[in-house]
Amino acid sequence: MGLKKISKPEPLSKTALKMLRQSILADELKVGVIYNEKALAKDLGISRTPVREALLELSARKLIRFLPQKGLVINTFSDDDIEDVFEIRTALEVFSIKKICTLADKEDIARLTGYLADQKNAVQKDDKAAFMAADRSYHTDFTALTRNNYLIEMMLNLSDIMHLMGARAIDLDGRMAQVVREHETIITAVSNQDPDNAVKAMVTHLENSKTAVKKVYRQDGPA
Repeated sequence: MGLKKISKPEPLSKTALKMLRQSILADELKVGVIYNEKALAKDLGISRTPVREALLELSARKLIRFLPQKGLVINTFSDDDIEDVFEIRTALEVFSIKKICTLADKEDIARLTGYLADQKNAVQKDDKAAFMAADRSYHTDFTALTRNNYLIEMMLNLSDIMHLMGARAIDLDGRMAQVVREHETIITAVSNQDPDNAVKAMVTHLENSKTAVKKVYRQDGPA
């Protein structure tokens, strides 16, 4: 009869996962605050079972941490955690930037420059959410330009942790403006098809980012 199939509704656990993840990355759920499953389910207007499933997934992704007999908190990170994350991140991004120095065309460079422009605009408006969105696109797009699907998936799996760490680090005075300058140096080297300077600029940027992340977690202390 040519009728279209009725699309199945998304499971509530997936909806809850999306909403909770978005709230964490948007800093609507705050570091240092203890939350409980029942209250979160009430806020979302659903039962506790799908919320529990979503929270277990968020815990597996290292975005939250359960506190026995208390509830849950947004995850915080030790110096060792930060070192481990940035070790993986540096390996992925250095490989990516070496490769795209020979692959990126004018259109690719223009897109990366567009993210940089978005970040500059966010700095002027002191819009941290817009800044982090552009920062995420900037870094994940570098990996996407490699056309290596396995590498892209690894970077995407890491991107939420990168976002969570970076969103706190940009609270440091002058860090957003510094990131823009570092990103600009990276793009210039890529535009010039200069892999040595591109790698050097990326490593410097990631080392500075790691230092900033460690500083803010040391200042605030664990949740």
